[in-house]
Amino acid sequence: MALMAAALIVYGYQRESTQLVRDTVATARALSSVVDRELAAVESALQVLATSPHLNSGDLAAFHAQAMDALSIRAGDNIVLADTGGRQWVNTFRSFGAPLPHVAMPQLQKVLDSRQPVVSDLFFGPLMRRPALSVSVPVFRDGRVHYNLSMGFFPDRLSAILDQQRLPPGWIGELFDGGGNLVARTHQPERFIGQRAVSSLAEVMRASAAGSLETLTAEGVPVISAFSRSAVSAWTVVISIPRETFTAQLEQSLGWLVAGTVALLGGSLVLAWGLGGRITGAFRGLSGHALHVGCGQAVTIPSFHLREADEVGEALMQASRVLQRARHDAHHDALTGLGNRTLLKEIVDRQLALSRRQGGEMALLYIDLDDFKPVNDRFGHAAGDELLRAVAERLRAGIRGSDLAVRLGGDEFVVAMFTTGAGAAEGVAEKLVESLSRPYTIAGSGIRISVSIGIASCVGGQSTSERLLEQADAAMYRAKGASKRCSALATGQQ
Repeated sequence: MALMAAALIVYGYQRESTQLVRDTVATARALSSVVDRELAAVESALQVLATSPHLNSGDLAAFHAQAMDALSIRAGDNIVLADTGGRQWVNTFRSFGAPLPHVAMPQLQKVLDSRQPVVSDLFFGPLMRRPALSVSVPVFRDGRVHYNLSMGFFPDRLSAILDQQRLPPGWIGELFDGGGNLVARTHQPERFIGQRAVSSLAEVMRASAAGSLETLTAEGVPVISAFSRSAVSAWTVVISIPRETFTAQLEQSLGWLVAGTVALLGGSLVLAWGLGGRITGAFRGLSGHALHVGCGQAVTIPSFHLREADEVGEALMQASRVLQRARHDAHHDALTGLGNRTLLKEIVDRQLALSRRQGGEMALLYIDLDDFKPVNDRFGHAAGDELLRAVAERLRAGIRGSDLAVRLGGDEFVVAMFTTGAGAAEGVAEKLVESLSRPYTIAGSGIRISVSIGIASCVGGQSTSERLLEQADAAMYRAKGASKRCSALATGQQ
């Protein structure tokens, strides 16, 4: 029996090691999706801006002002309009009419050749003289590419996205562009941005879209690195666990396995002393609770007055609490406590299916904070986070308990209203515009913002969650373009 126990311990150690690596690769893949969503949002904002009538009329001064407004909606550092020869006509880092450089733009030729949006690799910005990245889209006139429209951003914005994912202490998150240059990092980004991946990591990343290896960080720390490359942007997210931390986690898991094995051996001895019935009853009860834990249910296990069984019961309750917390975190925004995009899709899809069977109405309110970026610029990101939490509290207070409020990310929120048509939703939206636009006191300072709200509704479930969200988003941009601090119904629902 001792030999079997030893074999079980060795097998368990190897299995835990493999599972931890797989989980880390999955985390890297999820982080890659977060980055892709941010880049896609920037691309969408540029596509809308590329249709500006000021470009067709040649009123570039008006377009410069419109570009400045766009930056306040979609977080970016600057917007550049350049012709096909590389001459810049608009750069929001400079006032309109100021001299602008005529320099090679690394992504320009790719835009001209593909006639599609392009995400650049890291480059050295000529005006601010610091590393930067950009998303570029073509601007067409008479079927030909007439301009290249780009939104640039500095690497610290991407490092902030990695920081928001709250990796475990000691873990290092990194983001590499398609050329293998480091563009974001959770630890000392200012020291390493622009450096190439270490040779062992770079070689494996070139050979595979996802995987893991043992390597060294740029600081020379031994790590287990897991990576995943985006099929959309060709950027790669790398998560590195220090070898010491990795081993400690496995030893902790091994400790549970050893404890369980010792408990089983102890149980055998107890059985030999005639306590078989008592132990069998206890572990039969634990089996039922273990099944509930496996199904994701919370469990409370009474004492069996048997040390080994009570230890296993306590471990099961701890596992239940961890699973419950993990499920909550997967469906909620860490900053505000509101639901997130995943929870919104699940509940709206479920409600639409119910409406198709039973009839009924529902509506989405897409809420965007006006002039949020200047708050971050003037008061700092900590004040910006506190403002987002205050907005979330007012949002909760302004809707029914049966409605769902979520934060999509950045300064964008959505309220899902069930059994509610467009008319009632419009009334709620107007009240939210007023309540959310009242002054806030953050860290002793008075802060004023306003909100723009887009409304989309459907009857009988004749839509999808994606379509409703797109309609509400488009309506929000119409509200923002009209005057800000107002709401607008989706096209065709007025």
